Amino acid sequence: MFVVTFYSYKGGVGRTMALVNVAVAEAKLGRRVLVVDFDLEAPGLPSYQVFRESGCDRGVVDYISSYQASGMAPNANEFITQCEVDGSPIWLMPAGRHTKRGYTDALNAIDWQELYEHQEGYLMFEDLKRQWANIGFDYVLIDSRTGHTDVGGICTRQLPDAVVVMFLPNEQNIAGLAPIVESIRAESKKRKKPIALHFCASNVPDLDDEKEILSEALKGASKTLRYRSDKITTIRHYSSLDVLTQTAFVQSRPTSRLAKEYQHLRKALIALNFEDHEGALVALNEMPEIIERARSQQKSDVRTILRAKVDTILSFHPGDGEIAYAAARILSDLGDQLAEIEALSVAIAEGHEVNRALIARAFCYSILDRRDDALADLRDVLASATASVFELAPAFQLLYSVEGRWTSALEKVLDRPDTEFGVLRFLAPFIMSIREALPAIARRMELSVRSNALDATDRRVALNQAVLAHIGSGHFAAAKALLGLESPIPLQTEVEDVFNFAIADWGDQGVASPELFEEVAKRIPHASSKHFEKSNIHQCAAVTASVLHESEAAGRSLAAATDRLSPGVMVFSCWQYLYVTAEQMDKDLKQMNEILLRGEPLEPRFLREVRRLVH
Repeated sequence: MFVVTFYSYKGGVGRTMALVNVAVAEAKLGRRVLVVDFDLEAPGLPSYQVFRESGCDRGVVDYISSYQASGMAPNANEFITQCEVDGSPIWLMPAGRHTKRGYTDALNAIDWQELYEHQEGYLMFEDLKRQWANIGFDYVLIDSRTGHTDVGGICTRQLPDAVVVMFLPNEQNIAGLAPIVESIRAESKKRKKPIALHFCASNVPDLDDEKEILSEALKGASKTLRYRSDKITTIRHYSSLDVLTQTAFVQSRPTSRLAKEYQHLRKALIALNFEDHEGALVALNEMPEIIERARSQQKSDVRTILRAKVDTILSFHPGDGEIAYAAARILSDLGDQLAEIEALSVAIAEGHEVNRALIARAFCYSILDRRDDALADLRDVLASATASVFELAPAFQLLYSVEGRWTSALEKVLDRPDTEFGVLRFLAPFIMSIREALPAIARRMELSVRSNALDATDRRVALNQAVLAHIGSGHFAAAKALLGLESPIPLQTEVEDVFNFAIADWGDQGVASPELFEEVAKRIPHASSKHFEKSNIHQCAAVTASVLHESEAAGRSLAAATDRLSPGVMVFSCWQYLYVTAEQMDKDLKQMNEILLRGEPLEPRFLREVRRLVH
């Protein structure tokens, strides 16, 4: 059970409306929610539509009066009534039937000082809180009286786990709140479980702030009340006659701006409750941003605080795979691999995001030099029938990094009949960055070319990848056969096919064919504009120009290739006939330029390398 008090120093800020909307939103999600009307002088909850048919004649005032008369805590169930919101139950403990004769007399008869000093009022309210928990409520939301009052102290310092401090950001509200907020913080330090504070600027004018009046007021509030300016919820004034009907906007107008602001408030509050599954996830999902901010501000203590929060969340949800997986991400950011492995192991055991968790755990194992454990996890991912392309790709890369070589475990994924072409297409750039992997991907792509299950576009991609892989592995005749070009080459033949055929022939015959590269040169000006956005087409143009003894044109193409490099993107290099990083492509282009400046022809470097491998 989590108890939240809604408090404001002054009225008119929409405190009760906010409480009702949060309560209804929670009830509609299936939470057992009790709302308690502790605004005893001016009770307001029964006037809201959701509680109008409650029919409860007794409430907080009657509960206290009964206790004072008998000296024994009454049964709380007798002062609580069940209502309904869209078929879901919600409970109300009213102030009492304030419209009936005798309510005011009963309220005035309560001497709060006497109750606490001589009648063990503190224990009475502790027992009431225990009864709420025993009834099984998930959330208890208390509507507190405004100002400095004895009742306000009960609501803000004794009963709650969290207090929503609602205010209009003007000097009167902020100055009045300051001592109350500090008293809550002082009480919080004494308790085993501290009282969480959440600040909510409410009924804020929805107007242009060209004079920065609002922004300056909020800055002042943040400084005076000592809260982080990015952790406040703002609820703006909403001009609608629906407000007069006292309906919950999250129920009657769920897509309205006001309803969304109440939902934002609800989310902020549940994030304070680590025992709530959703709240724990919200809190965990907010932590990466906090860690990043702490890193930029060099606040090392924040990491210690967050680690303690993660441990607390995990202690509340020991067998929850979803929470364990989310916690693992934070533990990763905090650099605790052992704790991250433990959390990921829970996620795996509970079947949550198993493949991604295995990859993350394998990465931790690799950092800790537990190579065998890392390999076992990665092989499980690659053998999984449920692994998506976004899981296979990093598993491939990490396994290759751990092994340091192309392995049969990687090749098996290509050979599996259930490996979809979309997966192969996504993985191809990585696989084709490894020379020894090229025969395997060439073989698999050739099968795809012949597949009737693929459309013409995918077969075209498969053909191109198979040709590139054959050439890169030194199987030049196979590449030529796959392309099947004969003289004269039809003018409509794609420029990449003619270039690949010319390179394959160069490798097969040992010398470049000027006639074939003339065919390439004819087609380069007519290539689609998308080709010229890439560095690769200009690199190919440079090789073509060099073969045709056009050194100046080759130099211009190399410069154009360099200008079009995109950092962090894999690109195909015809110098190596491999996919390479942008950084490696830049090195290739520089090497090509140096050769050109020496007056030597641009013979792709890979040709000599693969001849040695093949022979």
